[in-house]
Amino acid sequence: MQQSGNSQITSLKYVTAVLICSVVFFAFDIVDDLYERIVVGVSPGFLDLTHLFFEVFSAMALVLAIRILIQQLRRLQLQNSQQAQSLAFLRGEMDGFARRKFEEWGFSPAECNITMYMLKGLSMADIAQARSTAEGTVKAQTSNIYRKTGVSSRRELMSLFMDEFLDIGSRQPHSEHVTD
Repeated sequence: MQQSGNSQITSLKYVTAVLICSVVFFAFDIVDDLYERIVVGVSPGFLDLTHLFFEVFSAMALVLAIRILIQQLRRLQLQNSQQAQSLAFLRGEMDGFARRKFEEWGFSPAECNITMYMLKGLSMADIAQARSTAEGTVKAQTSNIYRKTGVSSRRELMSLFMDEFLDIGSRQPHSEHVTD
């Protein structure tokens, strides 16, 4: 999510730079046209005035677009910052939360370890390999984990754990929004 926001910001910065270059081009062209008409004294025809009007209109529209893009850039940067703060907060809280829940459930050190592997999505075989134990041992400890938590499947365990953890994240204070 963070990466997506950063790529959007980068894209908007490039688009804004191109629009600024376009405004500069139109501004120089408008100044050149005005210099030609006013200082040199070339009398403008209907097509010249129409051309000048569209150049001025286009330049003003580009300036408005740049302002909107800059506001959007600020919003995205603020949103990225808030998401980074939330993620950092949740990462910091995850370990402490897991330890408290495991203690509350009365887990042994092995059960804590297996539960963390389960929450990370590892299969029974992968957990057994990571712990250098038999898969049957992991299954037996998993049954103890389910019994102690009052669930009957990995999905229920993950749901129980994440629902309570997300409640912590929702209580995290958020920064003020930028207004223009």
